Amino acid sequence: MALANASYRELRSLTDGPDLLNLAWTLDERRFLSIDLSSLVGAELLAEQEAGLPYVHSYFVQDPYGAQELGPAVAELFGRPGRESDVTCGAGVISLLHALSSLAEGRPVYVTGDVYPDLPHWVEESGGSCVSRFADGAGGGRPADRVRALGCRLVLVERPSLVASSGQGDDTAALRDLCEAVAAQGAVVLVDESYANYCPPSFSAVPLTEEVPNLVVLRGLSKAYGMGGLRLAYAVTHPALTPRVRAVVPPMLASSLSIRLGRAVLGLGDATAALRQRVRSAKAEMTRLLTAAGLPPADASHPDVPYVMYDERDTAARRGLEGRGVVGKLQPLWSERALGVAHKYRVSVPLSEERMAAFRQRLG
Repeated sequence: MALANASYRELRSLTDGPDLLNLAWTLDERRFLSIDLSSLVGAELLAEQEAGLPYVHSYFVQDPYGAQELGPAVAELFGRPGRESDVTCGAGVISLLHALSSLAEGRPVYVTGDVYPDLPHWVEESGGSCVSRFADGAGGGRPADRVRALGCRLVLVERPSLVASSGQGDDTAALRDLCEAVAAQGAVVLVDESYANYCPPSFSAVPLTEEVPNLVVLRGLSKAYGMGGLRLAYAVTHPALTPRVRAVVPPMLASSLSIRLGRAVLGLGDATAALRQRVRSAKAEMTRLLTAAGLPPADASHPDVPYVMYDERDTAARRGLEGRGVVGKLQPLWSERALGVAHKYRVSVPLSEERMAAFRQRLG
């Protein structure tokens, strides 16, 4: 199965143990947020209870996509105070990727870089296909030219990309150019910013949605915030594109209570600044330790994202780590070069001092 969630099935544990430092995913991010997330959520739940559970009992039939509730907080977070973003809420980014895959309209989906594999999976399951700049043996040329030549109606971009050398999405100017170049043929550019929670709000392409009528930006609360259990994500669009998005996204996917909690978190602004600093310093130390232990160098990756990545064929790195009781996981990605699913061995950066100490000890 090509869905990303399948990568957790082979893990023997999701926690650390006496003989295991589990770096298959991040377990220690929340303590580095600039907000006390536990206290914030606890206070919101207490206020909900004392008010007679208004959100629990609310059925948002008049705000079925959560735009009125969440839109102002999104606008404030991305530097547009006093405005209401065109927001469409879903039950996690995965649900929005699934729904928005139908925007392909039976045409090939153009993928830039190596991306989260779920949308390509659903496209291919429905009988469609995904292509890239390497389709048909090509490797050069402008992405917009390929999109036009192939008649694509949907372009998928991930920013920041887990693989630093892939894609062109991190450059906002290039993203704007891509959107404008493919707009005439009715193509939608879908940007998955799940990992952008690790970056400052100024990194986001959300402000571009006010000017670019064929851009969709997806955001969630799983990465960095560690609130995946809320099952809350949102798509931000230009008002002209919102009806097209809501034509394929089911209403009332996100729970009313999740929207309340998400609004409170986003309303506090950039909560990940201290986390970014810790990721950068811990990632630098991790890289030095890997080198000192004689392990192969990791692939280049975005400095704010708390992972190091190895090609799946680089078995020496995996054996070297697992032989020392450090485990990562095989991360499936839809690869623009392979034109299908490939894997990276992903190792999360130990952020807490106690987990970094355990990493130092295990690497000798």
